[in-house]
Amino acid sequence: MKYEGRRKRMALNKKYLAAALAIVAVMMMTTVLALLQTSKTVPSSGTISAFKVGVYADSALTDPLYKINWTNVNPGNSTTQTIYVKNEAGNLNLSLSMTTNTWSATPTNTTTNVATVTWNKGGTVLAPGQNATAILTLTVADNAETQAGLSFDVNVKIIGDETP
Repeated sequence: MKYEGRRKRMALNKKYLAAALAIVAVMMMTTVLALLQTSKTVPSSGTISAFKVGVYADSALTDPLYKINWTNVNPGNSTTQTIYVKNEAGNLNLSLSMTTNTWSATPTNTTTNVATVTWNKGGTVLAPGQNATAILTLTVADNAETQAGLSFDVNVKIIGDETP
């Protein structure tokens, strides 16, 4: 009888030992797999140009506009430039907006509140192939220094919607 109880305990201990060894083996395999896997984050940036808008200097839409040369403007006054915007996106309606950035003025202490640019086509929707005449208005602040050099970028922004 003594031997019978001992055998049962040994058999039970063997079962526990086998279960413990199986758990340890699984944990070791998981650790090894975790060590074999690694990841690295790579920053990226880019521009997706799904829509196309043309900006032109002439109403015939043959002279692409790359730069606007503003005339001399006195403090407290405004001047305008006419540009022509065309939806060249194929099958998308385009909603127009405009922003400015990269402002620079000479002398450099005049970069704040020297001038503003507005236009008359914000929110205009152009159907595919349609164009619009836009008036940009440059307004110089009353307190701007005379003969200050001024440069900035005008961004014609678009939002596209598929035509039904």
